[in-house]
Amino acid sequence: METARLIISIGVLTFLGWNVLYLISRGRGLCRTERAALSYALGVGCVSLEMLTFFFLGQPLRVSMLLAPWAVVIILNMIRAFREGGAPRDAGALFHGSRAPYRPVDILLACGIAFEVCYAFFRALIKPIESYDAIAIYAIKSKMLFLARAVTADFFLAMKAFFPHPDYPLNIPFIETFLYMTMGSLNDQLVKVIFPLFALAILALLYCAVRRFASRTYALLFTFVLATIPMFGSYAANAYHELPLACYYFASALLLFRWFERPDRTRLLAVSAVMVGLAGWTKNEGMLYCAVNVIVLAAFVAFNYKGMSAKGLIGAAAYPVIIVVLLLPWILVKRSFGITNSDVDLANINPVYIVGQAHKIVPILNEFQKQIFGPKKWNLIWIAALIGFAMQYRSAFTGIRRYVTLSLALAVSGYVVFYMKSNIEVVHFVTKTWARFLLHFLPVAVYWLALILKDDIRI
Repeated sequence: METARLIISIGVLTFLGWNVLYLISRGRGLCRTERAALSYALGVGCVSLEMLTFFFLGQPLRVSMLLAPWAVVIILNMIRAFREGGAPRDAGALFHGSRAPYRPVDILLACGIAFEVCYAFFRALIKPIESYDAIAIYAIKSKMLFLARAVTADFFLAMKAFFPHPDYPLNIPFIETFLYMTMGSLNDQLVKVIFPLFALAILALLYCAVRRFASRTYALLFTFVLATIPMFGSYAANAYHELPLACYYFASALLLFRWFERPDRTRLLAVSAVMVGLAGWTKNEGMLYCAVNVIVLAAFVAFNYKGMSAKGLIGAAAYPVIIVVLLLPWILVKRSFGITNSDVDLANINPVYIVGQAHKIVPILNEFQKQIFGPKKWNLIWIAALIGFAMQYRSAFTGIRRYVTLSLALAVSGYVVFYMKSNIEVVHFVTKTWARFLLHFLPVAVYWLALILKDDIRI
C-alpha cells in the first residue's frame, strides 16, 4: 500500500509540475520526454514552495489543503487548452534525423543506460537514508515536519539552535515530508526514490538536448557517458542533494541556451528563470548558478541587444525578478530568525580580501587536479573535456557554445571564490566538497563536450 501511494504521489507531483509548465509556456518547443522531466522537477519545487507559504499563512500541513489550490491552475489550463486547440505538438520532429532506423549500437547504448538507471533505483531503495549529511542536515527536518504536521516558528528556532547548517534550503526536506504524509508513515527507504528520478530527468534532458543537433547514436553515446560515471550513479542513490541541484541548473541552462537561438521565445526564458530559482531553493550553491545564469544572460544581451525585439529585452529584464520572487520567502524566513551560514560570510566579499587569500590557490588547484585525473570517480570525463577543449578551442568560443563555455568558467570561478572566502581550513574543505560540487555542473560539461566534438565524432 505504501508503494502504491508513493507512485501515485510522484504522479501527482509530476502532473502538477506539468500544469505549471503548461501555464508558463504551454510546453511549446519541447518534446514529451523533456516535458516529463521538467514537470517532475517543477512539481517538486513548486509544491515545496507552497509548503513554505503555509508557514506565513499559519496553516497546518495537510495533503488535501496542499492540493486544493492547484484546482485553480488546472481549471485555467483546461480553459486555455480548449480555447487554443488542445495540447502542444510534440517536438520530436525537430530532432536531427528523427526518422532514422535504430542501429545495433543504438540498442546496446540504450540497454546500458537502462541498466544504469535501474541500478540507481535498486541502490537507492535497498536501504533507508543512512549517510550523515543526508540525515543530519536534511532528513531529520522532514521527519520533524511530518510529526508536527505544520511549519512553525519553533521549527526554525530548533533548526538554528540544534542542527548543522540551519540556512540550507528546504526544497527536498519539504517534499520528503509530502511523501511521508501521502504514504502515511516515515518510510525513509521508499522516499529515496526522489533522487534516482532526478538522475533520470537529467539523462532525459541531456539526450533530448543533444538530439537537437546530432544523430540518435551520438545522443545515446553522451547520455551513456554521463549515466556510467561512478559519481553520478553514486549520488543518484545516497540521498544527497547534488543531483536535484544539478537537474535544476542543467534544465535552466539548456532553456537559456535555447532562448539565445530564438530570443522571441520568452516563455522558455521564463521556465529557465523558474528552474534556476528552484536551484537556489534546493541548495545554497544554487545561488551561485542563479548568478551564473544572470551574468551569461547579461553578456548575451550586451552583445546582441541591437537585434533583439522589445519582447526579448523585457523577458531578459524579468529573468532576475522571477528568481528573486521565488527565493524571497526563504530569504524572509532566514532574516526573521537570524539564520546564517557559519562557514562562509558573503556579506563582505571584496577583491582586496580575496587577493589576501591567494595562498589558498595551491591546495585548491591540487584538489582540482586530483579530481581531473581520478578515473575511479569520474572515468575519463574531465580528461576528455580537457582534450576536447584543446582540440576545439576556437569552436568553444563561437556561436552559442561561447555561452556554455562562459557558464562553466563562471561556475568554477565561483567555487574558487567560495573556497577563498570560507572560514574553514581550506585543504579539509576542498577535499571534502569539491568532488560533490563537480556534480552540479557535470551535465552541462557533458553537453558542452557533445557540442564542441560534434564535427569530430561522426556517428
